[in-house]
Order: sequence, then C-alpha cells, then structure tokens
Amino acid sequence: MTFAQTVRIDLAYKGTQFRGFAENPDVRTVGGELRNALEQILGEHVELTVAGRTDAGVHAMGQVVSFRSSSSRLDCERLTSALNGICNSDIRVQAVSAVEDDFNARFSATERMYRYNILNASLADPLHADIEWHISEPLNVDAMNGAASLFLGEHDFTSFCRRPKGQPAQALVRRIRSSQWIAQTQQRIQFQIAANAFCHQMVRSLTGFCVAVGLGKCEAETFEAVLKAQNRAAAPPIAPPHGLILQHVTYGESDGQGQ
Repeated sequence: MTFAQTVRIDLAYKGTQFRGFAENPDVRTVGGELRNALEQILGEHVELTVAGRTDAGVHAMGQVVSFRSSSSRLDCERLTSALNGICNSDIRVQAVSAVEDDFNARFSATERMYRYNILNASLADPLHADIEWHISEPLNVDAMNGAASLFLGEHDFTSFCRRPKGQPAQALVRRIRSSQWIAQTQQRIQFQIAANAFCHQMVRSLTGFCVAVGLGKCEAETFEAVLKAQNRAAAPPIAPPHGLILQHVTYGESDGQGQ
C-alpha cells in the first residue's frame, strides 16, 4: 500500500524574470518551474499550494509551498539539492521537510510579512534597479510612518485591493499587526508590514499611499476617507512590483516544519 505524504518547501526567488508565481501557459512562472522540476524528480503529478501568490516582478525570501506525494523517490534531504540542480539560479530551494498531513502552505499560515525597498536619491542604482523603487524627489519618512501607523488593526481594505475577476463583492477585511518604515541607510528606506493575510496588490497599494503622503500629495488623515470609499479609484497609484519582497510566513509556534 502506498501512503501519501505532505511535503513543505521553503524557497526564495528573484521575481524579475517571472510572470508571477501562479502557473500561466506559455510564460515563465515560479510555480510552473518548480512543479516541472518536482515532477521530473518524483515521477508523479504534483499540485502545489503556495502561501503567497506573488505577482510578476515580485520577489520572495521566505515563500512556502506544500504538496502531497506518494512517490517512492521522495527523499527530503536529496530533494533540496536535486531541485536546485534543475531550477535556474533565480530560484533557490532552502529546505524540504515532511510535515503533518493537514499542513497547508496557504491556510495553515498565521502571519505573512512583506518588505518594500525604496531608494530615495537623485540617481538610480543600476545594480539594484530591479529590487528597489527609485524615487528622486525627497520623501518625508516621518509623515510616511504616521500614515503606516494608521494601517494597524482590522479594516476593510477594499479600496487598497484589486478584487479578482468573478469574486463576489464582499468585504476584504484584514488585520495588520505591524507597519513601519525603517531607514536602512541615508538614502534607502524599507516598508515592513505584517498581517494575518493580504489581498491582491494590497501591500503595493498601501506603499503607494505612504509615498503619496511622503511626497506631500495627500495627508495621512485621508486614509479613513479612502477606506470608507470602498473604491480602489479613491486611493493613490500603487507602487511598482519590483521593490516588493515576501519576507516570511509564520505557522504558529512550531512554524509548521517537521514532524
């Protein structure tokens, strides 16, 4: 008798050359490349569940994927090196582990943390241009932190989300647990935000709101009015994807790894 095992993969990737995580015919995606590599190694069809479906150009340092396997070839220690041998260098598998049967990379997660990188300088840095948003106009970081503090708690973020096609018009309530801008250097700042979950393009939209405040284009206090509008058109333009990184996914006290 063959028994199925739930497997967790922790991975990082640079999203520049990918059209997001979710598989999409005829274009390169993280999920497509990872699944193809797994099926080549395990000799079975694999269906992946991912903690955060990152968009085109978005990166990850702490993405988590889970799948079920009945393959006799499954060896978690060897699978890590085998996957890294097949996948291109812009995907790196950090760990593969056997987990509890009911573990689900998406629904077992209790918190997701993102960070967004901005270079606030007169000239862009060509070596980092694909992992940070270059803004030449001076930003008021204190004002941006004032805006970020308003995100804390539970809100309906409909105005800051892109609703998937066909999804019913229901409230997009999320609970923000931490939200702050941190100076990395004199010219580089980073937005760090964590929540139980995020809806589509929410972090980029909140980043765009903070930047609008930092540039003096709107006041932080307009956040409440934008929330109440429940209309994406009421919010400032969203930030571009390339500055965004999925930093970490939390799974309770044990973090979901191992049995």
